[in-house]
Amino acid sequence: MIRDFEIWNTNLGEASQLEELRGQRVGIEAAHYLQHRVLNHPHVKEPLVPALGGLPFGFEPHFKNDLSKFAAFGIEPFFIFSGLDIAKQDNPFRQRQEGSQINAEAWSLYEQHHATQSVEKFGESTYVAPEDLFAALQEILVERNISFLVAPYSSWAQVSLQ
Repeated sequence: MIRDFEIWNTNLGEASQLEELRGQRVGIEAAHYLQHRVLNHPHVKEPLVPALGGLPFGFEPHFKNDLSKFAAFGIEPFFIFSGLDIAKQDNPFRQRQEGSQINAEAWSLYEQHHATQSVEKFGESTYVAPEDLFAALQEILVERNISFLVAPYSSWAQVSLQ
């Protein structure tokens, strides 16, 4: 993946109407989609998912709504999932460790009867990662007969081919 891709891409990106993609096939990087459209989307983000486990309640209806919008414009989404990350240099458990520390602080607040602060703290947790939702996303794609690809390594090279 390009280092600092988001910063680099902000100068190149252009916002326009979804309708402009009518009749096209669009490659979508699954982890990026889940991070921005589900885990951090203001209408879908659920702060208690790290505490309760499972999928966010809004995940499935939100995703199916996005698929319906694509279908309405004749856009064929093609989701691409990352495979093995052999280039990762940092600690592969760092995100989970940081998330579990935040979760521990949130549980401590909850035990001290500070419910509001506890929920806010759980909302800061990074314990739930996009990869945790891959199976659920793939299940919906199979159910809807929508093609997807699991790349052997990084998904970004595969996205460029779509």
